[in-house]
Amino acid sequence: MVDRLKAVDWKPPGEAIEKGYSRAALMEEYFRRAALWLDAYGEPQMWPFFDLAEIVDPSVRADPAVIADIENFIDDASGSSYAMDSGAAAVQWAALTSAPGVQLPPLPDPFEPLLRLYERGGSSFRFTNGFIDFGMTMVPRSTWRKHLSPSPAVELDDRALDALDAEGWARFDNPTG
Repeated sequence: MVDRLKAVDWKPPGEAIEKGYSRAALMEEYFRRAALWLDAYGEPQMWPFFDLAEIVDPSVRADPAVIADIENFIDDASGSSYAMDSGAAAVQWAALTSAPGVQLPPLPDPFEPLLRLYERGGSSFRFTNGFIDFGMTMVPRSTWRKHLSPSPAVELDDRALDALDAEGWARFDNPTG
């Protein structure tokens, strides 16, 4: 997980806007998956970026030096506190899911959509009046309960995500067609 986070281009030139439609859909899917886990395990202290592993099983924690390293790396690379927090939470989640004997319900990986979002354009989005703004499209932040849904918001493979961006740009280029 640490290697994957360190491979992200946290400040890509223009790619974040170009892939804004898929990145917004990935954020929606992260919200949906996080809400499913919270529905099973309880309230977070903050939303939308939080340490789910601590809620699920606070006895399993990643090495504090590893967490400090990834927080410092993401902070230096992006300057984003939410990227730093969510990156550390993803590392904690990886520690939990790889710990021997941990039994988890068959729910989808909560951090995979967020990691895909970062891989498709770093941490270039902002919070604006209750929304997360991706430049060309916005996602309502809402409460976690409003994101509960059994249906995925988007497929996570590149082909589906690229098609979503192409469709979004086609609507933008031809708003009446």
